[in-house]
Amino acid sequence: MCAKLVQKNQVKPIAIYVHGLGSGAASTTVRTVCKIFYEYEWTAIEVNENPFESIEKIDAVVNEFKPSLLMGTSLGGYYVFYADAPCATKVICNPAMNIAELIRSKIGFGTYSYFVERQDGNTEYTLDEAVCRRFLEYSKKHKAVSGARNYALFSVHDELIGDTNMLDNMAMIFESGYQLLLDSNGGHRLRAASLKLLHEKIT
Repeated sequence: MCAKLVQKNQVKPIAIYVHGLGSGAASTTVRTVCKIFYEYEWTAIEVNENPFESIEKIDAVVNEFKPSLLMGTSLGGYYVFYADAPCATKVICNPAMNIAELIRSKIGFGTYSYFVERQDGNTEYTLDEAVCRRFLEYSKKHKAVSGARNYALFSVHDELIGDTNMLDNMAMIFESGYQLLLDSNGGHRLRAASLKLLHEKIT
């Protein structure tokens, strides 16, 4: 279900990380997150391209581990936005709130290889119109669930989300009770400098 990244016998608050599209629990970003947010015991959840399945899985892990911090990047940010973790600090980084539009207009339909080795054994995933419809359906049927504290990091030079969509995403997320943070130099891929900025703000 998830990857334990710190020994359980260490007395640290628990944190959960949710990766982006085409990635997995073993991504290099996960290792960077663990290094910078060293004061947490991290668990990385592996999700897929189905929001109904993925958010249900996140909710189950949150219910089991009762984390202090729930963080997601890109598609993982979208998932964390809707996940039910009211007692956790929620952090979403470059959230792909317009994921269906991104798939249709920028990423494209097709079958892609995952960037990392997956726990579920899958090596490929498929993006098509049915996937887009599921995301749109989920967004229509569900509302944001607030955490104990809410932060959203946006990179000014996010080449995937784009300027107009990023402004729309920022407005929607701000209205949902998130404090907005800006990385003036970063792109869509989360970098160590962005995480250090987050660490200063939320710890």
